Amino acid sequence: MTLTSRTKAILRWGGIALVFAIYSIALMIPVLDFGLTRKYNGPPSTGEMEARLCEAIIDDLSRSVDNLLITAFFGSAICLVLVLLIFKKVR
Repeated sequence: MTLTSRTKAILRWGGIALVFAIYSIALMIPVLDFGLTRKYNGPPSTGEMEARLCEAIIDDLSRSVDNLLITAFFGSAICLVLVLLIFKKVR
């Protein structure tokens, strides 16, 4: 069975769109986690804050940023490889 060039183009760009959509969803999870951490673990509005509470907030925020950066770095590398494989397999 031979595929026409139109079918190949649809398969190629559909696969790339699918990879991009999955990467975007995977990247939004840590972004939402960071947003929720900022919203619910912010400083209290009543006066002073204890040092251990401040350190706990900073730890939560740094953990969220670390997860975001790890997901973005490894996700972009994986997406690049998948897109190159799609272009190689669907000629």
